[in-house]
Amino acid sequence: MSKAIQIIYAPGTFGNLLRWVLDRFSPDTKLGDTPWDKNERVHTNLSKLWNPKFTNTHQIGCNAKTTIDTSADKIIINCDLNFLFQERCSFWRSPGMETEEEQYKNVISWADQSFVEKTFGAKSKSSKYVAKELFKVQFHDWKNHEWWNTMSEYGKNKTHYQFPVTALWDLKQFIHELETMSSKFSLDLSIDQDILSYIVRKIGTMYPIHTRTRAIDVLKAVQQNDYIDCADFDIIEQAWLEVVLEKEHDSILFPYGASWFENSKQIREFIDTYPAYLKHMNPRLPWYNNIKNPFHLTGKIDE
Repeated sequence: MSKAIQIIYAPGTFGNLLRWVLDRFSPDTKLGDTPWDKNERVHTNLSKLWNPKFTNTHQIGCNAKTTIDTSADKIIINCDLNFLFQERCSFWRSPGMETEEEQYKNVISWADQSFVEKTFGAKSKSSKYVAKELFKVQFHDWKNHEWWNTMSEYGKNKTHYQFPVTALWDLKQFIHELETMSSKFSLDLSIDQDILSYIVRKIGTMYPIHTRTRAIDVLKAVQQNDYIDCADFDIIEQAWLEVVLEKEHDSILFPYGASWFENSKQIREFIDTYPAYLKHMNPRLPWYNNIKNPFHLTGKIDE
């Protein structure tokens, strides 16, 4: 068998799907015409059908049964250092997170449990408020998280094939990437455009994909004092936007919890009228005016 190929990807960024596509369009494939099972997942046990040439794993921590194959060629699903996008893909993926309570419980389980219990108490295991706050702690200090740094290193390594995640919902780009990989790794792929078109359309309708830019759009609206609705933001978007604005506006702290604004104008009003007597050093910030913050919190969410 020719040299193995291993796909490295952050949780939720479609590593199983890309493996399926490479396998399905390879000669002598044993796979059918759809990657999704009856539960709309690509997590079906295909151990008897998979081509062993292709494997996949997360960059660190999350795949206990799968390790990095140092002898294999690597394909990196590259999210262009988009921390918010990667977190939302992970948050909304299945299995095991079909309900909001399960999602929050999963986020909290990744954090340092001694920090969680000491900070939030013993009843915090599935709290929406706690999950959002942990995201805020993480976003304020995201460059110091091992899983993120490891994925960034893979994404910058030019010896690996960098597969842009945007190709998954762009048919022309997806075809181009598959043709390039086929040539580079001598895969002799036979691309079925009907199957690929179906995959691209389906991915494009997935929640974290079709909402991927709205937090950035609202941030711009707040900065420019424009109007955009944002009432249906998930807790990751809320956390990210609050963190960015807390960094932009000295000593402003958004309130704890998941109560949220209806639109960007309300956020702007909150910032513009924030009372001076409520301004304090932000305990989520590792540094404050170039001085190390002695009150800095860390939830240590590294997976």
